[in-house]
Amino acid sequence: MPIRLASLPATLEYEGAEGCAIWEGYAVPDAEAFRGFLGGAVASRLHDAEETESFEEELRGLAATGVATEFLEAFLTAVPETEPWEVGEALAETVLAEDQSREVIWPWNQVRDRRTPRASLPGADLVGFCCDETGACLLFGEVKTSQDSSSPPQVMYGSGGMTWQLESNAPELDKQHALLRWLRFRCRTPDLEAVYREAVSRYLESDGAEILITGVLLRDTPCNEKDVESRARHLGVQLEAPTRVEVLAWYLPIPVDEWVKELGGTT
Repeated sequence: MPIRLASLPATLEYEGAEGCAIWEGYAVPDAEAFRGFLGGAVASRLHDAEETESFEEELRGLAATGVATEFLEAFLTAVPETEPWEVGEALAETVLAEDQSREVIWPWNQVRDRRTPRASLPGADLVGFCCDETGACLLFGEVKTSQDSSSPPQVMYGSGGMTWQLESNAPELDKQHALLRWLRFRCRTPDLEAVYREAVSRYLESDGAEILITGVLLRDTPCNEKDVESRARHLGVQLEAPTRVEVLAWYLPIPVDEWVKELGGTT
């Protein structure tokens, strides 16, 4: 079922299927709507607004003198510059989470785990759950942001490319073991624990096959099905049901190198 977003008008430009894989391409024609989406929902995700506000409020409460307050303001601005790929990951998470055709749950914002610049969870960019008419299942995925004018872009190929990463995520139990442990300790509420138990039960009963593998390609170029079709077809043949594969391309109306500026330039 195509993705539907209430806050970001988009058109489905192409779609296809092969084996256990589907691919879809979406275009966002309205630059102002996209700019608002970046500055609103995406910025909130990227900045981890709820956690940041709580953290800063607590620190301000601990700064008892004028000297401490002056230092604190300098401390709070000492954050690494945002990279376009970081905006891309937050954009992909937001688009999937706001899909009205199903429920995608990110139980934890991975920004909180970036203890150092460029740090990330090994094994996947996207880690969460997908809940639809079949129930809850594990969702693992990769995000690639590209300004490459070629179709397909280079980020789809090679040992660091999306195709290889998605294909390797499916059968490698050591990666999945790490991801499940990471998830388990972040599903502390009763609701999240229930989703976790359902999804992991399905995973175990299927010998690790019942998962959703999602690839999201973000571009500032014209729509072209060649960007994802051959790679998605390859994955559809290499992997088998009940594993599901989705390769989604989004074509955005603002150049990638301007995304950071639209967010103010820092996280």
